[in-house]
Amino acid sequence: SPLAVEEQVVSIFSGVRGYLDGVAVADVTRFEKSMLEELHSKHPDILEAIRTEGSLSGETEEKLGGFLSGFVNVFV
Repeated sequence: SPLAVEEQVVSIFSGVRGYLDGVAVADVTRFEKSMLEELHSKHPDILEAIRTEGSLSGETEEKLGGFLSGFVNVFV
């Protein structure tokens, strides 16, 4: 199913920056779904910032990195 641009940015960012390194390949789809659900429910400001800024600012990147670090630790 298609993802919004800001969701695509977050998914690609998580892979490129190594947040998926500890996730088994078979679990990547489940990780992405859970991660996006968590972002929408608890951190919509991150998605909104990406959508409105049209890019990933330093501040938003820092917030996203903090979120992903915590999420990966709970997921794995």
